[in-house]
Amino acid sequence: KKCSKAGTGCGGCEPDVKAILSETLESMGGSLSNHMCEHFPLSRPELMALVRTDADPTSVDSFEKILAKHGHGDGCEICKPAVASMLASLVNDVIIDDGRMALQDTNDRSMANMQRGGSYSVVPRVPGGEISPDQLIALGEAAKKYNLYSKITGAQRVDLFGAAKYQLPDIWEDLGKVGFESGHAYGKALRTVKSCVGSTWCRYGVQDSVSFAVRVENRYKGIRSPHKMKSAVSGCVRECAEAQGKDFGMIATENGYNLYVGGNGGVNPVHAELLASDIDEDTVIKYLDRYIMYYILTADRLERTAPWQAKLPSGKNGGGPIEHLKEVIIEDSLGICDELDRRMQHLVDTYHDEWAEVVKDPARRAKFKQFANTDKNILKDDMIEFVDMRGQLRPADWPKDGQPQTNWQAPDDDIFAKSEKKWVTVGKVSDFEANVGTPILYGDTQLAVFNNKQRGEWYCTQNMCPHKQAFVLSQGILGDTAGAPKVACPLHKKQFSMETGEEFGGDLKILTFPIKLEGEEVSVELPNEHELDAILGTNGLRVLKSDCVDVTEDAIKVPTGRRGFGVLEAGKDLIGNVLKKEGSRVETTALHATPVNETSVDES
Repeated sequence: KKCSKAGTGCGGCEPDVKAILSETLESMGGSLSNHMCEHFPLSRPELMALVRTDADPTSVDSFEKILAKHGHGDGCEICKPAVASMLASLVNDVIIDDGRMALQDTNDRSMANMQRGGSYSVVPRVPGGEISPDQLIALGEAAKKYNLYSKITGAQRVDLFGAAKYQLPDIWEDLGKVGFESGHAYGKALRTVKSCVGSTWCRYGVQDSVSFAVRVENRYKGIRSPHKMKSAVSGCVRECAEAQGKDFGMIATENGYNLYVGGNGGVNPVHAELLASDIDEDTVIKYLDRYIMYYILTADRLERTAPWQAKLPSGKNGGGPIEHLKEVIIEDSLGICDELDRRMQHLVDTYHDEWAEVVKDPARRAKFKQFANTDKNILKDDMIEFVDMRGQLRPADWPKDGQPQTNWQAPDDDIFAKSEKKWVTVGKVSDFEANVGTPILYGDTQLAVFNNKQRGEWYCTQNMCPHKQAFVLSQGILGDTAGAPKVACPLHKKQFSMETGEEFGGDLKILTFPIKLEGEEVSVELPNEHELDAILGTNGLRVLKSDCVDVTEDAIKVPTGRRGFGVLEAGKDLIGNVLKKEGSRVETTALHATPVNETSVDES
């Protein structure tokens, strides 16, 4: 990635890049390791096999236990979500309870998809695409109340964009009153079961595809898998629901349904293959239970059903992977159907609406508070400008890397070395969940406090990721690289040392601050609020439309007395708040400031 930049955009080409690299290495006499990461010398299927067959399930029911038994180190942004998915697929407890929040990737941690600028989307489940007038009204009321951008998705549901994290429990409380459940758009799980109207309305329909789609979606909702799963039910061979382009799809016939498996869109679209024909609904469910669980237990990390299926062995008669699947799922050639049935039924029986669990529990709701040390909230449009698009608001476009408002550069030296500092109490130990980051507010500056209980260490850094100036680092996953503690930004997985602030494998850097515990109190050593705000203040780092940034034009020159302490350049949005003093000479700068040496900013 570093050399070619391949896979550093949307990430859609990563599987192809990995395949090309693997083939090239093999042609040169080498090989590409299938280990999940540096912490586990195993692939996901190998680790899953060890966990699910362990004679003592209680010895592998947490990440820490699995790491101690089969890996080493602290873990990272790769293995933690992978193990979290395994635990959810085998045990199925609430994903943010009992330390599991520390394992969740960007979206699962907040149970919402993180968007540009650090806001989130809300996607309720709409089984089969069937929605009531009251539910439509509730969506509109929520969009108006919280000023959310609304869009119909390609999977027959409504997406509400632009929510702040602290607003999510309130939004879901409103939506839950009309029967909405989590749509799991944030998880590697079943997304939707799309349907046409089938025989209930369409003159060509031969089966009630809507009712069957609702049944299938309600059975598999919330089930975590190696990657997302999509499904569809078409009411006749006209195939309006496009079932043959899904991970599993059903097409109605006069005698029941044809069941197709292993299709997907994406970079390399794959047509699903026929597993069984003219079967009734109960038989479809039985075969799907086994197909999905077989996939969950044996697929690689972030592997869709199509590439997983293509790698399966051929059947006994040389009929390819689909023949192998028929032998395993229908004929029970491996003798594992009882296990597959049992494990799937456990997941169905233990289903819980994740957002309902949060809404009804004050302790879980508290996990969505914006700052640990204050009830004050910073509005989403104070962090990134929102612009009008056909009557709705969306975040301003990110400038390309290398342009202003990207790749923010921390000062080369210790900019606060000569500043007068003090220890600021930012909360109690209990306010900071173990092994995750928690944001705090100091003046207008957002900081991130990390309680790395696994190592017995605490860290404090800026909350703003310098890559795109988004205030999200506290939501990143803690881990280590070659023993050095790090945090991975939740947006693009930029990794920063918790000790030095330097980026691993890059040129960016974040500011770090001393932190200490005194009894139950957590304190951070910080300079004066105004000095810190001049460098890291939220308003000064707000991302604007690129055509609005004109520091020279916006700067307001403020004269000072003979003992002057520099020039305060206060742009209209506090872009370039700067204080710099060098004897009697005055300098101005657009992005960084050197604090006053002898006298505090307050006095100036």
